[in-house]
Amino acid sequence: MKKSIQFIYIGMFIILIMVPVLLFSVIGKKLDTTSYENRTLATMPTLSPATVTTFPSSFENYFNDNLPFKNQLVFLNGLFDYRVMKTSSSDSVIVGKHGWLFYKGAQVNDEDPVSDYNGSNLFTDEQLKTIAKNMVAAKNELASRNMDFVVMIAPNKERIYSEYMPSIYGKPAAWGRMAQVVDYLKNNTDLKVVCPYDQIMAYKEAYPSDQLYYKYDTHWNNLGAYIGGQVLNQAFGFDMPSLNTLKQIEGSTPRYDLATLIHLGNVLEDDPAYVLDGYTAHKAEVTKNDTATEFRGKVQNGAGDDRKLFIIGDSFSTMMFQYVACNFDSSYLNFYYNYNLDMLEKEKPDVVVYETVERYLNNMLHFSITDGIEADAEQ
Repeated sequence: MKKSIQFIYIGMFIILIMVPVLLFSVIGKKLDTTSYENRTLATMPTLSPATVTTFPSSFENYFNDNLPFKNQLVFLNGLFDYRVMKTSSSDSVIVGKHGWLFYKGAQVNDEDPVSDYNGSNLFTDEQLKTIAKNMVAAKNELASRNMDFVVMIAPNKERIYSEYMPSIYGKPAAWGRMAQVVDYLKNNTDLKVVCPYDQIMAYKEAYPSDQLYYKYDTHWNNLGAYIGGQVLNQAFGFDMPSLNTLKQIEGSTPRYDLATLIHLGNVLEDDPAYVLDGYTAHKAEVTKNDTATEFRGKVQNGAGDDRKLFIIGDSFSTMMFQYVACNFDSSYLNFYYNYNLDMLEKEKPDVVVYETVERYLNNMLHFSITDGIEADAEQ
């Protein structure tokens, strides 16, 4: 009797394993099997005398990455955590009040938005001196080429919408890395430094119904990006209309990055993505490469400034680009991880901007206008 029961259990176990595999082989092509993870999935390892010790762990990684119904299982898990438990299925995402999502970090090098938020990762005096030295060296090198230089820092979402952060995180520190760097550069160098934090907070207070950052994404939306562009344009001598005077048109909903990290990119779409109209009479025609890391702007018929703009930045720059490119006949943007001196010499700009969001300030310790970002700082 005991052996019969054991055989039944073994048979049930085999069925439980085989049925999903067989079912997936039939209907798998009709299901979403796209990988939304920001990494390369493991491939099937080969078994050989040289790989015999590593094969088990390699196969386990392959199996986990290619598990039948993986997307559907992680979706259900993410949905349960978010809707029922009010928690995140990703170590990189924080679920805040009213369903807001915030970034915890751990995706790129040493980013740490929570430490930025609570002010526990302040730069040392030596680090501030290094940042100033690197930025001043960039300014001097560009000046020798008759190019102007501007440093821009964009605030983290966690700081702007701190009222939606979980209570456990408290209020944002008044003195954090962003304030440190802005104040140090302004007080100890002759660099042009812009930071739209005060302008964003002032607009947010005056027009609380206008959301400036996405609810389910790390980035500012077109409204927040416009204020950032407005502040940067002022450094070039251009005035832009006030945001509250512009027409807001509901555009197509993007795939929000934080929602994707908790496998709910197809569900959390109730955050409207507005586009702006009426901010200029000469919009730039913007083109980009396949990876959305290189952008070009062109204003037709010479309606813009005849200086050429070059932005070395991150994804916050890409959101803002159209609102700055509209004032220049020609403009170019590339990520600082891709930047090298050959780009500068090829583009021959008149104005260069180094833009970084608050959570990537550490890159300023490693940036050189002649060498880009040091290889050991890239990830």
